[in-house]
Order: sequence, then C-alpha cells, then structure tokens
Amino acid sequence: MVILFDIDGTLVDCGGAGGRSMALAFEERFGRADACEGIAFGGMTDRAILRAGLITISVEPTEQEIDAMIERYLRVLARELPRSPRYRVLDGGRELALRCRARGFAVGLGTGNVRAGAQVKLGRAQLWELFEFGGFGCDAEARPRLLEVGRARGAAHRGWDPARCQTTIIGDTPKDIAAAHAIGARCLAVTTGRFDRSALEAAGADLVVDSLASAEAAEALDAWTPDVSEGA
Repeated sequence: MVILFDIDGTLVDCGGAGGRSMALAFEERFGRADACEGIAFGGMTDRAILRAGLITISVEPTEQEIDAMIERYLRVLARELPRSPRYRVLDGGRELALRCRARGFAVGLGTGNVRAGAQVKLGRAQLWELFEFGGFGCDAEARPRLLEVGRARGAAHRGWDPARCQTTIIGDTPKDIAAAHAIGARCLAVTTGRFDRSALEAAGADLVVDSLASAEAAEALDAWTPDVSEGA
C-alpha cells in the first residue's frame, strides 16, 4: 500500500507561518500584503494560492510570475518558520508514519506545498526524513494530479506495479478527500485542521478520526491493506 500524508493541519501546525510568508512575499514584490486575504488556504496548492493572490491584485498570473513568487515565498518562509512561536507537531503523525513503514507500506507525502517548502515545514521537527518520496505542489497545481505523482513515485520506490497499488491519503480538508477519491484512493481524515468531523464526513471521508494517535486510525490502515503481497 502507498500512504500519502498531507502536512499542514495533519502532521504539523505552523502557527500561521505559511500564510504570513505568503503575505510578506506579496508585500515585498507588489506592496500588497492583502493579496491573499479571503483565500481559504486549506487543501490548496502553493501555486494555486499564489495564482489567486495575483488575480486579486490584478497582476497577470503567468507561470513565470508564479515561479518568481514561489522563490520569494520560500525565502520568506525560511526566515519566518523557524521563529514561529505557535509551531507544533500534531499528535500521532510521527508514530503512525513509523508504524506504516514498519508494516512495509510505502510512506510518502501528498501535499500542496512545493517540495522545498515541505522540507522547511517538516524539518523543524525532524519529520522530513520519515518520508521516502512524495507528490508536491511543484509537481502539479491540481491536487489529484500531485497525488497521482506521489503514488507513482511510491510504486517506483518499491518496484511495484502502479496499477496494483492500493493508496490511502491522510489529510484534514475536504479537498484532500475529493482528490483522494478522484484518483481511486481511500481517505483517512483527521480533525486537527480547520474542519470538524461533520464537515469531513459530509465531504465523504472513508474514516474520520480526532487524532492520528487514535487506535482507530492504525486499525483502519491495517484493515484496508489488500491481501496481495506485491503492489500492496
């Protein structure tokens, strides 16, 4: 089985450092710290957020402009994230990732963060090295596509047939759920982000838990493991 973990609201809470870094990047480039106000970041990719911010301030969102904003955002994030006082590791994520690795699952990331941003966010808590591969916001702007990339990398990492790989997405937003189902994967949703149980259940999560530390989360992953020994 390929397991793909989301980051923000699932593994860590960056205490608003990501949003602040986006705002500061726009302020530095355009003098508009308000560019992303009103944009609901949850489940969006970095490129989609920056595209929406550029449109808000009437700047043409060319791929070159988005690339330039990504670079600026990453420079700001590297400064802001280490000093974010409310940064915290959410319960159970580290332990569940280690348990999945011990079970022989291919354990990676499925996140809207670009790869360098994901490394900054997880590196503060020494979580980055737990994940063998990933699908990132720099791979695709659409979340289902980046999850497909993550699944393919997980299969290649283990020498499995991608067509036979069962996949589970672990996330905290309705967009995680929708993207998981769009690629034929299950979604284990956790309420440690901005969405409560009723919202995640309404979005169609295969299972909703209040913490990744719960026995229910581990038991579900065990139950979802296919019987086949290769490509699982």
